[in-house]
Amino acid sequence: MTLVQVEIEKIVNTSLKASTIGFLSAFFVVAAAWVAICAISNTPTSHALVQFFALSLVMVLATAACLWFFHYKQLRMPLLWIVLSACLLRLVSLGGTPLFEDDYYRYLWDGYQTVETGDPYSLAPAEFFDRDVPEIFEPILSLINYPEIATVYGPVNEWLFAIGYLIAPAEVWPLQLMSSIADVLIMLILIKLGASNALLLYAWSPLILKETSLTAHPDVFAILGVMLAIWAAIAGKRFIAGVMMAVAVGTKVFAVLALPYLLAKLLPIKPWFIVGLGFVAGLASITASFGTLTIWVPEGLTAMADSWLFNAPLYLLLLKVIGFTQIKLVLLGLFTLSILASIGYRTWVAKDASQIFRGDWLFGVFLLCLPVLNPWYVLWVMPFAVLFPSWWAWSSSFAVLLSYWQSLKAPVNTSDFFQSAESVVLVEVMIILIVSIAGQSLWKALACKKPTLHHST
Repeated sequence: MTLVQVEIEKIVNTSLKASTIGFLSAFFVVAAAWVAICAISNTPTSHALVQFFALSLVMVLATAACLWFFHYKQLRMPLLWIVLSACLLRLVSLGGTPLFEDDYYRYLWDGYQTVETGDPYSLAPAEFFDRDVPEIFEPILSLINYPEIATVYGPVNEWLFAIGYLIAPAEVWPLQLMSSIADVLIMLILIKLGASNALLLYAWSPLILKETSLTAHPDVFAILGVMLAIWAAIAGKRFIAGVMMAVAVGTKVFAVLALPYLLAKLLPIKPWFIVGLGFVAGLASITASFGTLTIWVPEGLTAMADSWLFNAPLYLLLLKVIGFTQIKLVLLGLFTLSILASIGYRTWVAKDASQIFRGDWLFGVFLLCLPVLNPWYVLWVMPFAVLFPSWWAWSSSFAVLLSYWQSLKAPVNTSDFFQSAESVVLVEVMIILIVSIAGQSLWKALACKKPTLHHST
């Protein structure tokens, strides 16, 4: 071995040792903060919200430092490390309780109703207040929000809730476990689609950890369906892609937005027909299992669309000028036109052969058009923000956590709700703008090299 080869080997070994220490040090900080959050979730105090924000910030800063270190050294982070660390964090979540949430009571109740009656859509929880129910469900029934409204969740969700009930009635941990598994599967698909170092942002994200493995919001299953559909379409398994899209829509209606983009490059009739056949077959099978079309328009969903308003910056701004209904029509109309223009440009002008569309922009713009922007809705942006990293997307994933402040500190039925909502939303927007503008400049100044985090095609 020559002297030059010896020196090169020393440099490589030193870099590997430094990268290992750097990764493990950052993971120790992130894991310690997440363990603390899960501990707080079991015995929350009046300071839980501030503690959660502070610990989440610690996780974000540790993740950013680790990512910058690998970027600065021009090292590719071992994806196995990322996946294993993600699994450990999600296992920790099983020891926690959904934080700042009561939606999970509805999941547990719907699981019971689906198994016992096969129909969680006809009767609202309030109709059981004067009926005999199993003792373990009595406290759950009393804690369901909006008990006068039947479920808001899609049919595939109800199956998942039923599985949770069959594993452990009235326990949330089976749903947390299933959500964690779905989340890890999304990461594995992202690796197949070309994810690199930016996968760490997903694996250690406080938003993703809280809304999936801790709180068990079912959006993660719909997102998994969309990502599976994209992967299947790229692999040429078009019928499976259609079925996966049907499963995704059966979980969350948001998912249907991905369908036209999935089809945009399949100009010949045959691919369209095969994907469409799988999609229709999936929808028909789901409908047949419940025996009614009402599963696609649950009472809770229409109630939310009609009158609910939460954390919606464009609505809070435009309500000063026009009415609530008019805002919905204008924003959703403009969104539809932008979708048509985007698909047309992608298909006939840009002639983009990639089937991985910019879902970050698609779902990001869509969320801004909604009157309700819950924190877990931002999960739809995150997988695409791994493939196409951007400051605005990942700063949004942290800023949106502040929306819990307005829901906990100023409930909707109080007179100061709108004042609180406007101030909190303004802070969220300012965080996104400041981080997006300053972050890019600071990153370049510190690294002095071109980032290697973009999607590899």
